[in-house]
Amino acid sequence: MRCSCRQIQHIRQALRDVRTVHGVHGEFSKGGCIVDKENRSRQEERYIDFRRLFSVLKRGILWILAAAILAGAFGYVYSKQSDAPLYRTTGYMMVKAGEDQKVDSTSAQGQAYLTTLTATYASICKSQELLNTVINDLNLDMDYTALYGRISVSQLENTYIFRITVSDASSETSEAIVKDMIDKAPGILVPIVGEGRIEEVDHPYTNMQAGNAGTRKTVLKAAGTGALLMILALLLLAVLDRTVRGSADVEDALGLTMLGVLPREGGAEKTALSLPALPAGRDHRKEEPGQKTAPIVPAHVETEAVRALRTRTSWLLEQRQAGNVLMVTDAEAGGRGEDLAAALAISFARAGHRILLIDTDMHHGTLFKKLGIPDEIAADGLSAWLREEEEDWTRFVLRSKKYGIDFMPAGKASRNSAELLGSERMADLLRYASAEYDLVLCSTAAAGSSADALTLGCLTHAAILAVTHKDRRVIRSRVRGTAEQLQSLGISILGAVLTDFKADKAEVEDSGKFIYMT
Repeated sequence: MRCSCRQIQHIRQALRDVRTVHGVHGEFSKGGCIVDKENRSRQEERYIDFRRLFSVLKRGILWILAAAILAGAFGYVYSKQSDAPLYRTTGYMMVKAGEDQKVDSTSAQGQAYLTTLTATYASICKSQELLNTVINDLNLDMDYTALYGRISVSQLENTYIFRITVSDASSETSEAIVKDMIDKAPGILVPIVGEGRIEEVDHPYTNMQAGNAGTRKTVLKAAGTGALLMILALLLLAVLDRTVRGSADVEDALGLTMLGVLPREGGAEKTALSLPALPAGRDHRKEEPGQKTAPIVPAHVETEAVRALRTRTSWLLEQRQAGNVLMVTDAEAGGRGEDLAAALAISFARAGHRILLIDTDMHHGTLFKKLGIPDEIAADGLSAWLREEEEDWTRFVLRSKKYGIDFMPAGKASRNSAELLGSERMADLLRYASAEYDLVLCSTAAAGSSADALTLGCLTHAAILAVTHKDRRVIRSRVRGTAEQLQSLGISILGAVLTDFKADKAEVEDSGKFIYMT
């Protein structure tokens, strides 16, 4: 879009009335955009994409396996320490009628009597008097309750015999307890019952019960618990993740068109960009002594990702008849909007277009350094043109013979950059450049932290929003707030580009769209 002089004055007045700018949470008044943070937070999406959750689990399979292994190892150690081998010593005692009693053990009445008598002795075999006697005899380091829990007494079915079993970690202790109980039981229990007599049937015997019998079960339970907890943690992190994760977030949550991606730096070889320090009108077919060659930061200018981005951008500009002046800005400070603008400029130039790249970031513009331009040459740039009465704007343009792009640096830093970018001279510059070039790309300060993008956007035909891929500092609600601020001033957003795109962390819906060969 283009603004008339009256509209420009209105925008400049609105910018003077900006009270606070807190990232994209800034609230503008008196002609600006009023963005209610509370309303935006209520609009935050609450949907759950199960394909995305499955993708999270797929990528986190190593974490899940690691958690299962660690938990299983912990369960194994715990099982070994807590389940020490137990020794069980068993002794048997028989109940008989008293010597002065005449009981016919062959009769039904006699058998019933002896069976009842056996049950009586078995029930009182764990009496406090007997067990305290054993504790004192053996000097056991336990009380009655502890010893009671280690002893089991049961009557053998259809017999006059009851069984005494003692469990202990020491075979000597368990055997000593059984022997002492059998030895002391007749003298203590018979007077209590008052009938019959009891005697040892056979010598006690001891066997060992393996304490690690439940180790496998414990390990499996621990491993399963560890894996489940890791799965829940991964899913919780995915649900709570508010970063821009892929094209679904760009299109659904932000309501923007997904233009493409700018891959993360690394792995690709740096490309040397030759930028001679020549004025626009000079013949740059000759080599100049002052010519500098330096690595250009967008190392991926030759990748298919940038070519695809260029193609989609060109198609949208033609379909929407948006014009040929584009603003490229970051959603948040610290992004790679400058790299994106440079990569697009070079790609369009290689496709045969006449391109002008303008660095309008008069706060921290560093694009000239990335292009290998000396400080003294970059000082005469956009800010100088906007302040001076010089009519020949081409004097501030540098040309690249190798890549065929023209570049205007930001120049010296300026505190009133918003006013300069909203001036009539800036509008004139873009009008002149629009007529001279096939495409004019303006790299500006982050829209989420500076009013420059709001000012400049009203003088350009469309804007491209650079959004860092899966960056914790860049959350969806803030990016949406930035887009709403731009759109509220009538700035047309052509689409968004995910910068620092990490192919190895791509969402499932992007795995077949934006994974390119370098």
